[in-house]
Amino acid sequence: MATALAFQHVTKRFRNGRVALSDVSWSIAEGRRTCLLGPNGAGKSTSIRILEGALRPTAGSAELLGEPIEGPGYAAARMRTGIVPQGPGMYADLTAREYLRFAAELYDTRPDRVIAAFGLRDHLRTRLAELSGGFQRRVVLAAALVAEPELLLLDEPTVGLDPKAGREVHDYLQQVMRGRTVLLCTHNLAEAEALCEDVIILRDGQVVVQGRLADLRRGARSRLRLAVHQGPEALTARLDGIGPMRVDGRSVLLEVADPEREAPAVLRRLLEAGLDVYECTPVQASLEEVFLEAVG
Repeated sequence: MATALAFQHVTKRFRNGRVALSDVSWSIAEGRRTCLLGPNGAGKSTSIRILEGALRPTAGSAELLGEPIEGPGYAAARMRTGIVPQGPGMYADLTAREYLRFAAELYDTRPDRVIAAFGLRDHLRTRLAELSGGFQRRVVLAAALVAEPELLLLDEPTVGLDPKAGREVHDYLQQVMRGRTVLLCTHNLAEAEALCEDVIILRDGQVVVQGRLADLRRGARSRLRLAVHQGPEALTARLDGIGPMRVDGRSVLLEVADPEREAPAVLRRLLEAGLDVYECTPVQASLEEVFLEAVG
């Protein structure tokens, strides 16, 4: 499978001496949906801006759709890329119709299809500054997709939106990401888990995790969720010494090496102690747990 995006030993040092990226290497295959995660200051937005052509690496190289960002083919690759910036990224005094026509003319196409797809027909005469946050993000997404791009770069596409608007944009993203290569930069771990299949985690400007989310979950700490009618206090007393655990509401999460193999012995121990077990479920690690393990 061909590579769509790649960083090769990229370092980015700013004039004030701050190092945003330090010898970073990663790649994304065509057709994969990847989330770029990390705490504030990890280098996520710097990575996106390098791919957009807004920044140049201090050292190393980056590729967009197989083209080096400083090479002669970059401009053509950029025309096959749709970008949703973290900020609104729009001209507030334009109407939605004027903005989308402007975006379409850059790609020598027409905006009719995206206007219908994003439900914007009744808002075309409204100035962008007067649209709600949710509709502003719809317009930006429509502009990014006006030329049917092969690749999407999404930098915090739902940041600052209220829950209802965030859900609407999330639903649109689920539709438009199908069949495309996607790099999604976000702080919203639930959103990343729902939309992406691969993960890159940055910390202090370096890659600490890269892989398929399903593989990372399997490699993370395994747990059994246990619950008894006598309550979590009675349960933790009987589980003492088996492994690390924490109370989660009425349940207890017990860390084990192999949930399926160890569950029968745990159950026998609890039943012999006279506890009424009504739940014993293997728990797959969430993206949040993978993230927290990676960044400490």
